[in-house]
Amino acid sequence: MVLPRNSVWNVNNSNLVEDGLYRLLDIIQDVESVILFSLGNTSATVRPIAVSLESFTELVSSRKAKRSKYELPAYLLIDEENIPNEYIVRRDKNYHLVKSIISDRTFLFDYATKKRSPQLAEYSKIINVDRKSLARLLTTYWRNGQDKMALLPAFSNSGGAGQDRVPTTVPLGAPKQPRTVTVDRAVKFIVTDVDRTKFRKALKKYYLKESGLTLSKTYKNLLKDSYSKEIKLAQAQERFPCIPTLKQFSYWRKKLLTKDEIIKQRMSENDYLRNKRGVLGSVTDRSYLPGSHFEIDATVADVHIVSELGSQYVLGRPTIYIVVDRASRMIVGMHVSLYHASWRAARQALTNSFLPKSIYCKSFGVDIENSEWPCAHIPTELVCDNGEMIGVQANKALTPMTRLSFTPPYRPDCKGVVEKRFDIINKELLHELLGTTRGGLVVRGARDPRKDAIYTLKEVTAEIIKSVLEHNRSILDDLAFSSPLLIENDLSPTPLNYWKIHVAKHMHELQSANLDEVIARLLPSAEVSMTRSGIYFNRMYYSCSEVEELNLASVARSSGRWRLEARIDENTTNYIYVRLDRNKGFVRCDLLPRSRMLSDKSMFDANFIQDWLDNKNELTPISTSSIDDHKHRQEVTRQAKRRRDGEAKVSFREKSHNTRQRRKEELEATTNSATTSKTAIINNIPTNLPSEDKVIPLPKGRKRKTSGDGM
Repeated sequence: MVLPRNSVWNVNNSNLVEDGLYRLLDIIQDVESVILFSLGNTSATVRPIAVSLESFTELVSSRKAKRSKYELPAYLLIDEENIPNEYIVRRDKNYHLVKSIISDRTFLFDYATKKRSPQLAEYSKIINVDRKSLARLLTTYWRNGQDKMALLPAFSNSGGAGQDRVPTTVPLGAPKQPRTVTVDRAVKFIVTDVDRTKFRKALKKYYLKESGLTLSKTYKNLLKDSYSKEIKLAQAQERFPCIPTLKQFSYWRKKLLTKDEIIKQRMSENDYLRNKRGVLGSVTDRSYLPGSHFEIDATVADVHIVSELGSQYVLGRPTIYIVVDRASRMIVGMHVSLYHASWRAARQALTNSFLPKSIYCKSFGVDIENSEWPCAHIPTELVCDNGEMIGVQANKALTPMTRLSFTPPYRPDCKGVVEKRFDIINKELLHELLGTTRGGLVVRGARDPRKDAIYTLKEVTAEIIKSVLEHNRSILDDLAFSSPLLIENDLSPTPLNYWKIHVAKHMHELQSANLDEVIARLLPSAEVSMTRSGIYFNRMYYSCSEVEELNLASVARSSGRWRLEARIDENTTNYIYVRLDRNKGFVRCDLLPRSRMLSDKSMFDANFIQDWLDNKNELTPISTSSIDDHKHRQEVTRQAKRRRDGEAKVSFREKSHNTRQRRKEELEATTNSATTSKTAIINNIPTNLPSEDKVIPLPKGRKRKTSGDGM
């Protein structure tokens, strides 16, 4: 039974706690207790509760407590680079205030079980911060996922974004400002519910029709129908009429009607279907618990690969990223790419290690269940070398979720577990493939391994996935001396068994990973466009059910394309993640059939096609035959002009007069000359010619009537 830290549970019909959503903050083994935090209570200060580990396990076994999902606020699902500096300063300041007590399990247990918490009061006096302020920060921290990002200020909700303002006696928005001092402007009109009703009626009467009036003409008819008395009275009193402006009418048109509703009702169904609808066709002595330390590193594979779009193109040796759990030796994530060791490739490996593996493996033709590779968690500490992971981007993206630990330079032994995995994969798999370099052991005069390269990136990745799965099922003798649980439960000392038994016994340091959070923070960001044919990225088109339900392609066809924020999985072109609404999370969009040539490929293949196309365009901007045709056309034009200038000039009337007769004479002179002479010869045939040389005309049949002859 898996009870990961930070997981969300839905409890129903229980006498242990009230029904609702709960976040599992921690499992305290010393007192055999589970610390839960209520997610249904929206109060500013909420205390966690402690329940018996045995009792909570019984709830899970009886299906009264089920794993659930808590959707984080949209302002937390944002790329670190897009967070303003003042927000980051406030977030880090708040996290520094509670940093020393959130990791104290004694405080957490006392705060959840005692009515008064003297430890919190004493701590507030030490740091000179109000106790209630600390309580509110702790509540926000536990509610939003127990990481530094949970304390990001929710300034995106300031000002009531997306909510209608209640009209008062004071006009909303900036007042009207005259351009010069000498001219007065009318007082700003306040739109009420009555005015909105009038707007809706006018739009329905004049605007929402086939071949309906323009918005400006609809506005004028609105004034004539609903504000005529006010206009006449104001003219008589020589004052400004108190009426809504065209700008206000246009604003409320967008608020009262959706774009799709306007498009559909302002044209016929036939016209809409023909012209406006959407065209969518992954040292040990101090790490014995899984999740306490993950190690990540990269190496260049000992095999050359070729392009999937042309086996004649050798692409060199790919880069392999591996993420390994130090305690169990379990390979929890991987990534194979053509990029050199960089943050761009490392973030893909971390995304793979934090998310379920069945979808990733299926994209490479390897069908597994999540139980066969049950690694979709965030570690307490991520161990990496002094390279790409020490950069600013990696630090911003990962420190809210986990703690980074850097090894000293030129000390690969400090992360020897992941280094050994590379040696195993090379010896067990890559050195047996055609095109291998065998770790650089090349004999002088031997055949160049690039000449034997036949495998594509996808094929090598699939084989590495199978090798990783085989490694996780392999017996490692050292694991038998790492924990007594394997012997107590009579399990073979494999990384998979070590992982599963420790998770089942709640002896781990794993944190549950939120899908939306991982996608938003780790996957490479990109800009895509919403077009009439779907979501456009890198000359490929994508769509999803929400795009079809909201009819966004039709809106893009009528109103023009617009840009959207996306996250790209560089392992596959079959899908991308797009944020259709800036206040919501990312939605998976799948590749459309019109881009099927690139289906089941990687993003590298799509980039290869772009480079190939640019190469062809730069190599042959225009054909040589078109140059000759262009010069010949210019010469013909010059000759025709000289011929025209050498003839006698006549008026346009004489030039265009009797065109039909001249056309007939031209036909007789050019096409009928041969026929005329032949007819004359036939009519004057000598009678003494041999019979085989005679031409005998056949009688003509009667003329058949057609449908246009009066039938």
